[in-house]
Amino acid sequence: MIVIPITSIAQSSSLLADGIHDYTKRLQLLGEMRQHSSLMAVDGSAHQWLFDSLTKNEEKKSFKLGKSTSLVKWLPVHFTTQFNSKHAYGWNDGAMIPARGIQQLISTGIYVRSGKFSLQLKPEFVAAHNPRFETFPTEHFDYYWSKYYRLLNTIDMPERFGTKAYTQLFPGQSSFLFHTGAFSMGISTENRWWGPGRFNNLVMSNQAPGLPHLILKTQKPIHTKIGSFEGQWMTGMMEESNIAPPDTLKYFNGNRLYLPKTTDATRYLSAITINWQPRWFSGLTLGFATAAYRYKKGAGLLDLQPLHFIRTKAEKNGEKAVLGSLFARYIMPKERAEFYMEFGRADKAPHLINLLSDQGYPRAYVAGFRKLFPLRKHANRYIEIATEFTQMQLPTSELIQQGISWYAHPNIRHGFTHRGQVLGAGIGPGSNNQLLDISWVEGFKKIGIRFERLVHKADFFYDAFPITQDYTRKWIDVSTTFHADWQWKNLLISSKLGIIRSLNYQFFIFPGRGYFKNGYDVMNFHGSVSIGWRL
Repeated sequence: MIVIPITSIAQSSSLLADGIHDYTKRLQLLGEMRQHSSLMAVDGSAHQWLFDSLTKNEEKKSFKLGKSTSLVKWLPVHFTTQFNSKHAYGWNDGAMIPARGIQQLISTGIYVRSGKFSLQLKPEFVAAHNPRFETFPTEHFDYYWSKYYRLLNTIDMPERFGTKAYTQLFPGQSSFLFHTGAFSMGISTENRWWGPGRFNNLVMSNQAPGLPHLILKTQKPIHTKIGSFEGQWMTGMMEESNIAPPDTLKYFNGNRLYLPKTTDATRYLSAITINWQPRWFSGLTLGFATAAYRYKKGAGLLDLQPLHFIRTKAEKNGEKAVLGSLFARYIMPKERAEFYMEFGRADKAPHLINLLSDQGYPRAYVAGFRKLFPLRKHANRYIEIATEFTQMQLPTSELIQQGISWYAHPNIRHGFTHRGQVLGAGIGPGSNNQLLDISWVEGFKKIGIRFERLVHKADFFYDAFPITQDYTRKWIDVSTTFHADWQWKNLLISSKLGIIRSLNYQFFIFPGRGYFKNGYDVMNFHGSVSIGWRL
């Protein structure tokens, strides 16, 4: 039985694609790790102890400063290379950008602990070739562009990050923390993953670069008579991309479609998540996550609280946006299985009364299941079957016609984004995703195949194209991805190679070719390799 040394979880491991987070959850399903940690409030420094355990370097790579209690530890080198042949594809890749061609991320650093203080420096450098690829076609009628700009004017989410090669150095998974008892607090730029989803979460994921924030979090579960609790609270700054939308000079009915956003685009963000494991139901974790954000100008202290108990004047006037979710994860070690789901709304904090009593609000959900089937003749080897469904599409035509989507907002018009990427589900506003994954598993090692269907921007589609009565032109990506996680000595390697057929790419069709035969279909190849290396 592996015991999680929660108090020592303070060195960084990339959450990009190294398989460590998923491996940790898998250990719980196999009964090889105690369940007192929910693993549903994870940050960029969550699994270094496991990396060192896997590579058998727990003591070799750290040393004390003289006779003091101070500890210095070199962090692993993480290197990720990603490639797209035709257009941008992929998510949950941190500081990387949506891009065609080759893109690379490299990160390493140092961790220092002295008394109750810790300093972690793990910057990330991103370099992307960023060649041109086809975005929303100029050939679309101006009417469709007017609907498209309804989305572009309410969110900062560029399709392409500039017109030249992209290079950027980020603080990455860095932090300066004070530790006391069950809590840690301080300054951080780490990514945070809140919720039970394996591929998508509604409020916080590692889709965007880590944003600068103050953090207060539990560093181990707090045990009470009704169960154990974990949580994180953060407040920080969301920054803009500084990239203008395409074709800003387009007009429709004499009106310019592009509405310039405010130049003071920095937004305050305050977010909280709390997870509860009831003592009466072994394996069950219940939780919620909620976030509030608004422009920095005119913000007061009450605007920095993410809960909905106190409605500020800014919120009543539409100057503050709120979204959140309720979620649950149920682990069944005897069956080597888990079930999880998350349900949220994009206009209020996710109190149960709000979810059950109101009607016609922006809602979304994530639901998933996986089970490990043992191979009889091979100990510790399994076949894993997993599925996950994510629905971000608005539930009613009235909401769609109002132009409201998850992560977009009519008044905070940069939306729930940081540096041009959403902080929640990487598939983006209005999109839906279904996947089935079948894998061979032995310890950290994993080889599998994933079948996936992604419906792009369904909210926009049902706003723009019903006038044509052509419901076959949805932009849908159908993909088959081969993936593998492997360990060789001090190397942890994760890789994937996907074949993506983009049907009706960018909602474009060729007139006159016949029903079901006129779509502009694109074949895209997506590959990535992520390496974690212990020096």
